[in-house]
Amino acid sequence: MKKYLIKTGLFIFICFIILTIIMLKYGGNIDYFYNKFTTPKAKSMIIGDSRSMQGIQPTIINHKLKTENFELPILNYSFTIAQAPIGPLYAESILKKLDNSSKEGMFIISMTPWMLASDNNKFDNNLGEFREEGAPPHNMNFVSMNPNYEYLLKNLNYFHFKALFRQTSTMHKDGWLEEINLPDSPEVFNSWKKNQQHIFEKMIAEYVVSSLRLKSLDDLIKRLKKHGKVYIVRMPIDLDFLAMENSFYKGFDNDMKTVSKKNNILYINFNNGSANSFKTYDGHHLDKKGGAIFTEILCDSVLKYEKNL
Repeated sequence: MKKYLIKTGLFIFICFIILTIIMLKYGGNIDYFYNKFTTPKAKSMIIGDSRSMQGIQPTIINHKLKTENFELPILNYSFTIAQAPIGPLYAESILKKLDNSSKEGMFIISMTPWMLASDNNKFDNNLGEFREEGAPPHNMNFVSMNPNYEYLLKNLNYFHFKALFRQTSTMHKDGWLEEINLPDSPEVFNSWKKNQQHIFEKMIAEYVVSSLRLKSLDDLIKRLKKHGKVYIVRMPIDLDFLAMENSFYKGFDNDMKTVSKKNNILYINFNNGSANSFKTYDGHHLDKKGGAIFTEILCDSVLKYEKNL
């Protein structure tokens, strides 16, 4: 019995060591979120859903704005719309990841109508019920630990160990998700786009705009302004996706303008009604080349705004 326990303990220890090595070296390949919880607290942050997670590149911001007064580097703390719509849960995690010593931080909030949407048939926001509860980052107490065993224990279902061999995407330490698996033909692109359209249609049928989430956005802006400057961005998407979003939330742009004016911050809508000149791989996620160009233009917009103040 003693030998059995020793062998079992040794086997578990070896597995633990191997898993630790995999997490340290390949965590960014086998999980979309893991690396966000292994880095130090941040003084500047990008906040949003999968559009900003893939489409706003911190390395470009750090380079373009290095001569400004912002406390850089910036961390991309975006997730997906399933995990992190705007609300008190996301705000709590953002503030947990924030370095409270920050006074000249830069906070880019990428907003979409879905970031302010809820399924009222299943979750009553006014009663403290949220669809994102129980998912990362909301189930994480430790957001700056490397290796992060809490994440492994609570979110093992997000790990895709087969991706270790394919490595079709990489979550960088700065929080940017680099998608390498891109459509190689118009047929694949159209297929991926149709899949995204089905997701939009499902959300339109099931979701409503949440006034509590809109209030939470206002509260978050006020909290972040104590640590630096805040900018709200609506990222570019294909016109057919834009039409779907506008049909779901007709007053979205007006609400973004209102909350921005109320807090004396900049709101930039990069959907001006003309065809999207930024390259996406499915109609509403910028590929890494389109994301690089977009991030450059976003930085130029911020610089222009700051110089005209």
